[in-house]
Amino acid sequence: MLTTPLRAVANVLKAPLYPVYALARRRGAPTGWLHLELRPRLSEFQSALPSIARFVPELQLRQPTPLASLRRLAVAAGKDPSVLGVLVEVPPLQVGWSRARGLRDVFRTLRDAGKEVVVYLPRGGGNLELYVASGASKILLGPEATFMALGLSMESRYIKTMLGKLGVSVESFARKEFKTAAETAARDRMSDPQREQLTALLGSLHGELVEALGARPGMSPERVEAVFAAGFLRGEAAIAAGVCDGFAYEDQLAETLARLYPDHPRKPEAKRSPWSKPKKKRTPDAPAVEMHGAGAFLARSEHEFFFPLRERPYVGVVRVQGAIRDNDEEPRGIRQTFWALRAAREDELCVGVVLLVNSPGGSALASDRIHREVVRLKQEKPVVAYFEDVAASGGYYIAAPADAIVAQPVAITGSIGVVSARLLARDLLAKVGVHTEVLRSAPHADMFSPARELDDRERQILDTELDAFYDNFVRLVAEGRRQPVDVIEPLARGRVWSGRDAAARGLVDRLGGFDIALEEVRRRADVPDVQRASLEPVVLQMRPLMGDGTLRRLLVDGDASTGADSEHHGGVASPLAQLAPAVGALLAPLAPDLAELVTLLGGPEQALYYAMGLPDIR
Repeated sequence: MLTTPLRAVANVLKAPLYPVYALARRRGAPTGWLHLELRPRLSEFQSALPSIARFVPELQLRQPTPLASLRRLAVAAGKDPSVLGVLVEVPPLQVGWSRARGLRDVFRTLRDAGKEVVVYLPRGGGNLELYVASGASKILLGPEATFMALGLSMESRYIKTMLGKLGVSVESFARKEFKTAAETAARDRMSDPQREQLTALLGSLHGELVEALGARPGMSPERVEAVFAAGFLRGEAAIAAGVCDGFAYEDQLAETLARLYPDHPRKPEAKRSPWSKPKKKRTPDAPAVEMHGAGAFLARSEHEFFFPLRERPYVGVVRVQGAIRDNDEEPRGIRQTFWALRAAREDELCVGVVLLVNSPGGSALASDRIHREVVRLKQEKPVVAYFEDVAASGGYYIAAPADAIVAQPVAITGSIGVVSARLLARDLLAKVGVHTEVLRSAPHADMFSPARELDDRERQILDTELDAFYDNFVRLVAEGRRQPVDVIEPLARGRVWSGRDAAARGLVDRLGGFDIALEEVRRRADVPDVQRASLEPVVLQMRPLMGDGTLRRLLVDGDASTGADSEHHGGVASPLAQLAPAVGALLAPLAPDLAELVTLLGGPEQALYYAMGLPDIR
C-alpha cells in the first residue's frame, strides 16, 4: 500500500502520459454488445481467494458470480453510449429466490437506461430460470432445451414413524402456535398452523412468479396460467406460449442478435492477411453484431489512472450467514461478527453499516449478543439491515434494532418465536441392550437425559424458560420497530412471512435489494451531500493482528456460518451432546434441519431463536 506522499509522486510522474491514456480509452470503446456468462451460484460480493488460487482456473470457475459487480456493470453500461445491449448466458442456477430477484434488478437497471437485455438459456431451466429470464427484453433457448414451468411446490417429510421404528422420539416445545420447528419429527402429519403459513408463503411467492411472467409482452393472465398447465415447453411451443423469442447454439448468438435487432451495427468483416493462403471456397459469413467481454468492459470503465491521495470514507458491510452458533470449538463465526461491528463503530472512515442477514437464527444467547453490538453501533452510526434469502427467528432478532430493514419481496422472514426439543432414546437404548443407572444430587439434575421422559414439574420449568425468552424477543422487536408490544405480538407467534407480506405488516420498511439498503445508509450518513454517492460498500472481516488488537478490513468468504465465540459458558453439557454426532448423521439425509437442531441443543443452551423447517421452494 503506497503512502500519501508516494501516491502524490507517482501521480506527478504519470501525468504526462494521461493524454495517451485518454485517447486509448476513447478508441478502445467500439459500439456493440456485451457478453456476460454467469456461473450457477450468485453471491452478493466477490469472495477473497488465496493467492495461489488465482493461478488455478478451476478454483476461480467455482467461485460465485458477485451481484455487486453485476450492479456496477449495469450502471457503467447504462452510461456508455457505445453499449447497445447485454447478452447474459444463464446456466441452471443454484441460488435462492432473493438472489434471483437481485439478478432481475440488474436487468431492470439496464433496461431503464435504454439498453437491450437478452438472456440465453443454453440448457433451458425451471421456475427459477424462467423468473430471472422474464426480466430481460428477449429470451433465447438452446435448440433442444426445455422450459420446465411446473409452478412452485413445497415438500415436508414427516419422520416420526421412522424414528419410532428405531426407538427414538422427539418432543417439541415452542412459542407460539406457528413456531412449528420440530414438528416433522414430532408429528406424522402437517399441523393446521404450519399448513396455513406455508400456504400463504407459497401463494405470495407464486404471485411474484406470475407477476414476473405477466410483464413479458403479450402475456395475459390466461396465457401465464396456460404456461403452468403445459408444464414442459420447448421448440415452437415455447415461442407460442410467450416464454421464448428464438433459438441458438453458442456459435450462433452474434448472428441471432443481428436478426433480432436488424438496426444495430454489424461486426466488420475481418481483413485477410496478404501472407495468408486464400481459401478455395469461401462461404460468406452471416451478418453478426459486434460483441465484447463484459468483464473487460467493466475493468476498463472502472480503471483509475491516478492514485487516490487518501483513503475514502466507506459503508461497512457485516454479514451474518448460516445458523448462529455459540460454539468455542469453531475458529470463525460469531467472533468475526463482533469484531466487524465493533471495528465499524470505531473506524472514523466507516460512515454507516449494512447488516446483511441470510440466517435462520440459532443460539438465543449468541443472537442476543450480536443484537447488543448492533444497538451500540446504531448509537453512533446508521445501521440498515438487508434480508437476503432467509432472515428468520434469530436472523430477525439481530436486525430488529436497525434504523431500517430492507428485504426482497421473495425473502423469508419473521418466525419471531422460541423453540426447544428433547430427544428421547429410551427404546433405542433398550433395543441395543443399554441399561441406564442415574445418580442425582437434585430432583431435576437429569431432566435432559435421553433415557427418560420429563415429569410435569420439569415441563413447567421448561415452559417458563421459553415464555421468558419469547416475551423478551417480542419486546425487543417492538422497541426496534417503534411499536407497542400488543401490535407486534399478533405478528410474531413464530409465523414466517414473505418479504412482501412482512412489509405490508410493518416488519420490513422497504422492499428491494442490497442497493436499496446501501442507498438508505448513504442517505442517513453524516457526510456532505456531494460525498454520499461516492460511498462504496466494503465487506468487513476483522481479525486481531500480532496480538495487539489491531484490526483490518478484508473481503470475507462466501457462506460461512456464524459459529464461534471466544468466551466459555460454564455448566455441564446436555446428555444430548453425547448422542448429537450419531443422531445428526442419522437424520441429516432425510431431515438436515432437524440434525442442525440436535446439534444446536447439544450444549447447555435449551432455548433457541431458530427457524427450522423453512421450505426449499423451487
